[in-house]
Amino acid sequence: MSGNNKVAASVAALVIHNKKLLLGRRFTDHQFMGWQCPGGYLHAGETIEQASKRLCLQKAGLEIESLHPGPYTNNIFSGQMHTTTLYVVAEEYQIQKNKVFENEESQWSWFGFDELPERLFLPLDELLKQHDLSSLV
Repeated sequence: MSGNNKVAASVAALVIHNKKLLLGRRFTDHQFMGWQCPGGYLHAGETIEQASKRLCLQKAGLEIESLHPGPYTNNIFSGQMHTTTLYVVAEEYQIQKNKVFENEESQWSWFGFDELPERLFLPLDELLKQHDLSSLV
């Protein structure tokens, strides 16, 4: 764990449309870490819903609506990183920033629940060990 023994709070949106999940490629220091939902860190004073909306717009160019609380995961990465990811489920969206949504590096794509790509980012991998996506809709 980190030297200060604090766990970072992150949020992620499970954007679901026609039984498909929106995923993008996650990079850290230009290294591919796996496919993940739009998300990031929760800022002080933000609600989980506000953070999810901000991060979806910022990372994927989407405005999300019809949110409801989802599950959470406890993510212990190799090294000293430890986060908790709080999920929301969004069943309505609108693309607001095409340039962000069509980013070649992120490759935002829709995947059927039974057709998820290989190498998922740790928080999403942890989520899928505990929950069936179809039960979250």
